[in-house]
Amino acid sequence: MRPLLTIAGHDPVHGAGITADLATWQAMGLAGSSVVTALTVQDSRGLGALQPVPAKWVRDTLQALLRDGEPAAIKLGMLGSLEVLREVHEFVAARRCPVVLDPVLGASNGHSSHDADERAWLDAVRALAREVDVITPNLPEAQRLGVLDGPAAVVLKGGHAEGDRSIDEVMAGARRASLSAPRLAGSAHGSGCVFSAALAGALAQGWGVFDAACVAKLRVTAGLAQALEVGPGRPNTNAAALADSTHLPDFRWADDGAMPAAAFAPLSGPLGFYAVLPDADWIERALAMGVRTLQLRLKAGSLPQAELTAQLRAAVRAAREVPGAQLFINDHWREALDLGAYGLHLGQEDIGTADLGAIQAAGLRLGVSSHTPLEMCRAQALRPSYIAIGPVYPTTLKAMAYEPVGVERLAQWVSWLKPAWPVVAIGGISLERAPQVAATGVDSIAVVSALTQAEDPRAAAAAFRQWLAP
Repeated sequence: MRPLLTIAGHDPVHGAGITADLATWQAMGLAGSSVVTALTVQDSRGLGALQPVPAKWVRDTLQALLRDGEPAAIKLGMLGSLEVLREVHEFVAARRCPVVLDPVLGASNGHSSHDADERAWLDAVRALAREVDVITPNLPEAQRLGVLDGPAAVVLKGGHAEGDRSIDEVMAGARRASLSAPRLAGSAHGSGCVFSAALAGALAQGWGVFDAACVAKLRVTAGLAQALEVGPGRPNTNAAALADSTHLPDFRWADDGAMPAAAFAPLSGPLGFYAVLPDADWIERALAMGVRTLQLRLKAGSLPQAELTAQLRAAVRAAREVPGAQLFINDHWREALDLGAYGLHLGQEDIGTADLGAIQAAGLRLGVSSHTPLEMCRAQALRPSYIAIGPVYPTTLKAMAYEPVGVERLAQWVSWLKPAWPVVAIGGISLERAPQVAATGVDSIAVVSALTQAEDPRAAAAAFRQWLAP
């Protein structure tokens, strides 16, 4: 991937501006380049003075960088002067990569971030916003900018609001969503820069704006929780903070129904080896092999209703007779409720249609599939019993709308979900691949054909169980 490009001011405290952007991208494993638009005099107490860089210098630097190739994405921060802003406007209008605008209208201590007339500056920023892909204002900036009439997606950051949770609103086209995380005490320098840089980095990696906003919210929450003291004033947001489930935001689409008030019941034992099976006969066979975590996956419409119910009833009955068995029913939530099943597994498309309140009140365990950062955040908002990630490898069992996660990304996502959620890895995992998947820290490996199509299913089950032994 080509380096990303930050066009922003220089902060000698290294908490914001180009140094924060570059540190964020380095933490994401991304290369970065930079063009300085303004020099500042500041310390941990805040901004004291600003000197814009000559517009010609900015233009010449941008053109020099282009000789090495187009950037993978661009993040715009403090621009310093109208002349620089206009140069940047012309530059980004000619680019085809994702562009994120963090409309820095002033420092946290109230010092202006530019040397222009206020009305002229706001008009120029609004015009620039029509050329970018995403704009990330905080509440005061959104109030000063007013309605933006361009095609850009907007992530309205909620750090300046009240309440015990920091809620960001994400708006792109006709879709709306919210991202919510616990509001941390105090504040830190550079949080807006880290957020917009992380969002640009995720866009460069190929994620859409909603997934990218989830990554940005996660990283900035971790950065605030692990802020770095640099002096007697505010600490710096830690661009290289290690994120875990305490920082993972809740994601909800605007049209999502009511979420259960309480968490779903916890698992009664370790997940370990997880067999996803096509009928009740296979459930009984797997139980006899010593498998204790199972899922009955019957495709909707594949059987007449009476036969489907009979299959579900037989599987639930068989699992009840085996101590320690944890049987999850895939998708058929009404039947799972009626039969008093142990657990239910839902895909993302089923979250909006299932009666989650009734499922939670009945005490069923809930597992939820996820394939992207957004889907992990949406799953965690339900407070489920476990979260599944996949496909780890390519699979031919069904058409997948997602690229394989891969072991490296799986390891990172597992760290984001721990310690709160047991994690299941699924998708194309053979016995040969099981060791490297287990090494990522997952709690469970779920397989379909690696068991049902094995020459010796009993031996295959025993081998998988060994890799996942407590």
